[in-house]
Amino acid sequence: MTGSLRFSLEATDQFNRTFRRLAKSKAYGNDFKDVVGEVLRGLLHDPYPSNSRDEPLPRGTRIPEPWTFHKLTIKIGPGASGQLRLVYLVNETDRIVKPLWIYSHEQFKKRPPDREIHGSIKEVFED
Repeated sequence: MTGSLRFSLEATDQFNRTFRRLAKSKAYGNDFKDVVGEVLRGLLHDPYPSNSRDEPLPRGTRIPEPWTFHKLTIKIGPGASGQLRLVYLVNETDRIVKPLWIYSHEQFKKRPPDREIHGSIKEVFED
């Protein structure tokens, strides 16, 4: 992604809840908030970093154009248990990034249940 305009970041309530839950766990140490903050600031410049990929939508979920759905892997410690995942939406036209969930590999091996992700996406577009 190139260009002089920056994206704006609009975290969802679900992202805020899941972030607070992970921050309270202390499993990722004192640097957790700083690392996640750095990742989020990075998305403002490049919403498609090399450690992200397009993610399939949950079954039955539709998002309006030009929104796209992505998952980013954040390495915060050694091994699989040291990985966090961030699922987020991008609207390149309006230059918006909406973090939906942040979770650990220990919480969900792949991703949160589709019904929960579907609910988070639905909230974004009902507001």
